[in-house]
Amino acid sequence: MRHRTAALRCLLVCSAVACTDAPTRPPEAAGPSLQRATAERAGPTDRHIVALAPGRGSAAARAAVAALGGSVVRTHEAIGVLVTRGLSDAAAHRLAAAPDVMAVTRAVRQRMIPPTDQPAGMPRRLARRQTDQRGAFFFPQFQWNMRVIEADDAWLVTNQGAGALVCILDSGIDPTHLDLAGRVELGLSRSFVPSEPDIFDRNFHGTFVSAIVTSNGIAVASVAPDARLCALKVLDQTGSGSFDGVIAAILYAADVGADVANMSLGAYVPRQDPGVRALRLALERAAVYAWQRGTLLVASAGNSGVNLNDDGQNAHFPSEINHVISVGATGPVNQQNFDRLASYSNYGKQGVDLFAPGGDFVPGTVLQDLIVSACSSFIEPCSSSNDWYVFGAGTSAAAPHVTGAAAVVESELPGDQNAARLSHCLLVSADPIAGPGRDPVFGKGRLNVLGAAECRRLE
Repeated sequence: MRHRTAALRCLLVCSAVACTDAPTRPPEAAGPSLQRATAERAGPTDRHIVALAPGRGSAAARAAVAALGGSVVRTHEAIGVLVTRGLSDAAAHRLAAAPDVMAVTRAVRQRMIPPTDQPAGMPRRLARRQTDQRGAFFFPQFQWNMRVIEADDAWLVTNQGAGALVCILDSGIDPTHLDLAGRVELGLSRSFVPSEPDIFDRNFHGTFVSAIVTSNGIAVASVAPDARLCALKVLDQTGSGSFDGVIAAILYAADVGADVANMSLGAYVPRQDPGVRALRLALERAAVYAWQRGTLLVASAGNSGVNLNDDGQNAHFPSEINHVISVGATGPVNQQNFDRLASYSNYGKQGVDLFAPGGDFVPGTVLQDLIVSACSSFIEPCSSSNDWYVFGAGTSAAAPHVTGAAAVVESELPGDQNAARLSHCLLVSADPIAGPGRDPVFGKGRLNVLGAAECRRLE
């Protein structure tokens, strides 16, 4: 095996909160300040998100937008949401007062992948394709995450996600990567980033996330080896995007019949922000639309080490939206205590539903404590070939474990499952971390793929 290392940004955020050795529960952490949340809002765009009044069509609102000097660039008639361009703040204020309009907020371009602060080693390995993914090169020594959630046991007794379609709302995917070749439905994939109209991943976050859901089992094993992927690019090469693109991608995923949509992304919005009501309305309408059409939404819970039970200052979207499974992260230290709360992970039953492996960076951790996955060949230094892999940690890595498990459940149960059934199977089968019931820190507990696949026995 050849090794190459580089001072590459660790894609998934490393812990910024100090942690004692292998704590079961974290110390109470203060939530991110209003100033910090505001700073993460990279800047306003020339677009507004408009939530129409219930039962109203878009015709009157569209006419009002035109009369105020703007234009409508997206119409989501099914959920009563418009996206406009060219309105001044004064014009938007006037539009919000129209009888057909419930709320208006300016779309903000935000960093939705947390900033990074650690380098990552990137081993490279060529191997033959495996059927049983226990043969994946990294599985025996490095992929504790698959064993902890019993994904490896599920490989042998389930349909492994066969027939399930998973859409990845992220920075795109590298469909040429050795472990993702043939996995991505290019005809269904779309970009919702105007500056990057193709679906190729120039950040490597989306590729990393995707190979946790499904892979060819060459170097990395995956949760749902036979699932299909579609790439819905909502983040640019810097990891930034706006929620109007996320909303459009959620609706698209539902319309193309995705069984699960993974959103390893998020941003804080001050609860007192005058536009937060309109944004929440639009996101919740999109989530309900997906839920009713059988698409389960899964999102990362955030990497600020915040107790979401107590954070009254800021909302974390989309993980706090109804009809979205919010996923926190666990990670060992020196391969001990695999159900330890990761030092960076947000937690609390009010904001986090389920936990899954995310790895960790704290004193005492070793390389094996991280999550290994594919690296996009569209970024340096992975561009030399399509067989590079990277280690990282974050709730962004935890969410796709749950997404993959949902795909396994979808393929295992007879018929086309609705989102409520998929959600129920994932939550009712979780392994309690701190005891039975919904724990104030760990929610329903830690994901168990094999248990979720046996959902019928649990009812």
